[in-house]
Amino acid sequence: MKTYAYVLKLDERLYQDDAWTKEDNEAVNAHFLRLKHDVNHGTVIHVGRTEDPRFDGFGFVVFYASDDEEAKHYAESDPAVVGGQMSVTYYPYKVVF
Repeated sequence: MKTYAYVLKLDERLYQDDAWTKEDNEAVNAHFLRLKHDVNHGTVIHVGRTEDPRFDGFGFVVFYASDDEEAKHYAESDPAVVGGQMSVTYYPYKVVF
């Protein structure tokens, strides 16, 4: 398995707390549940985000995939990406420590 990382950016329309819809909350909840499951099953190594994910903030996921295509699929199938609450960019990643 190879190591990858993906960076998530919150959609600007969600910078205001009162802009969140039921669908937005459900998609982001599914995003967290998926990551928690995958951490518990060893697919995901690390999950984190900047303290304030708005503006220049971001979320960060380090995970295992067999190849670039699988990594791309995993990143792009994140429920918050599919739902349009976040955008994603994935990268091959080397864990140093």
